[in-house]
Order: sequence, then structure tokens, then C-alpha cells
Amino acid sequence: MSETDEFIIEQEIILDEKQVISQELFTKATRSGMIEYIERDVEKFDFEGFEVVRRELFSKANCPAVTLKYGSVLFNIRAVRKLDECMFVQILINKDVKRMIVNPCSEDAKGAIQWSRIDKRGKVVSREIRAKPFTAQLYEDMNWSFSGTIKMLGTLLKCGGEKIFVFDLNNAEKYLRIAAPTAENPNRYERVPLMPSHWENRYGESYEDSIEPLVKTFEDVPDGFVKVILPPVPSKRPKSEVDNIGLDAGASINDIEQAKDDILTENIEEVAVDESN
Repeated sequence: MSETDEFIIEQEIILDEKQVISQELFTKATRSGMIEYIERDVEKFDFEGFEVVRRELFSKANCPAVTLKYGSVLFNIRAVRKLDECMFVQILINKDVKRMIVNPCSEDAKGAIQWSRIDKRGKVVSREIRAKPFTAQLYEDMNWSFSGTIKMLGTLLKCGGEKIFVFDLNNAEKYLRIAAPTAENPNRYERVPLMPSHWENRYGESYEDSIEPLVKTFEDVPDGFVKVILPPVPSKRPKSEVDNIGLDAGASINDIEQAKDDILTENIEEVAVDESN
């Protein structure tokens, strides 16, 4: 048989432990001896044991996302465009499953928040939302460090003519600004990325878990969700105290986060005492 001739290989393929069938594998040789393709016909695809790799492990440049800091919320322009460049949205929180929904709405709708605007060139751009009370409650509920920046990727859901974004709070990435002075630059800081602990040693969810619906209904407020209720505004943390934390080279990231949260808690308690007096 010459190198350019087509040939057929008979091979047994085990579909499962009980069934064995004979399957023809068609291959085509080239002059270099390399195989151009292999085709197989199977009854069904089996993804058992496979994990769907998280989007967060790749570049996020073109992904709809939200960035939260203590005091502000910013959705990127990709998210705004996916919701047809609407100007106002409602934010809904499910404290049980820890998910956040962004629902397009009219300007006069209850709980409407402006998340985009038109710039001087007439283009729709994202708008930073000042939200110190909201972020204070969310950071506390999720046990996030108030000095950290939180980023989450959104999943677009469609139902008929409706669209919403769902953000999984359990899969939020955290970024901390940690003091890392050197002899050349004593004021140097590092931006340290932190991932959720359940991501460790895994590429992502199993295929079976990945196809589970994020939200089961679109009628009014989805099941298990409540609209955001804003708590009293906490005092601003003292910048000098917080920035000095982490100068100790032996301090771990967990120690740094705990120390920063302790400072914020003390400040909030002091404000509460002052108001009661």
C-alpha cells in the first residue's frame, strides 16, 4: 500500500462496560506520513469525569464583568452592550445561593439604578455607581475584606424577549493592595490576586453541574431573590492605619485581611456609640 492510498482500520470501541461494537475508523495518509483526520461515530457523547474549565482562568478582556470596591460598583461596557445598552437596571440578591441578578428596567421602576451614560461623543459608556451602603452590607455578608477589590464574570440568560445577567458571588475573585516596600522604593505596593478556596486543584465544575440552570424563573422577582435594602453608611476606614498593615514581611495574607477587618469593625462600633450618645 502506497503512502497516498486510503486505508481502513477495524477497531473495537468500548462504549461502556457491557457493550462492545465494531467501528470503522477512516484515515487518510499524506506524503509525509502524517494522518489528516480520524473520524468516529458514537451513539452519544460521554463527559463523565470531565470539568468545564472556568472562564476566569483565561483572559477576561471581552467578558461581561462587574468590579466592586468598598463604596462603588462598576459594570464593564461589555455587560452594558449585552443588555442592549439600557440605561437603568435593578440589582437583586439571593443570600441563600449567593447570586446577584442585574435586570434591565425603566428609569421610573422601583429600585432603578443608572449603570450607563452617554459621553460627550454620544457613545454609551458604563457609569460608576456610588454605593457605599450596598457594598458595606455585601462585603459583610460575604465576609470579604473591605480593603479588597472584587471582580466577577456574568452569565447572560435569555427567556423570550427578556435578558438578565447572573453573577455568582461564590466565584468572586479578590485583589488586595499589599504593602511590599523595597530598598529602592519604600512606598511600593503589590496587587495580589486571590481565588476562592474551592477552586484549588480544580479546573472548574463537572460537566453535569455546569448545565444546571442558574435561575429557574423570570416571572417578576426570581425565586429566592430579594431586592437590595441599603443599611446605614459605615465610617470610612483610616487610610494611614490600613496602609501600614502588611509592612511586616512575616505577615500572611489572612493575617492582613483580619487586621484590616478588625480596624473597620472598631471604627463602625465607635460611630455607633457616638450616635447613641
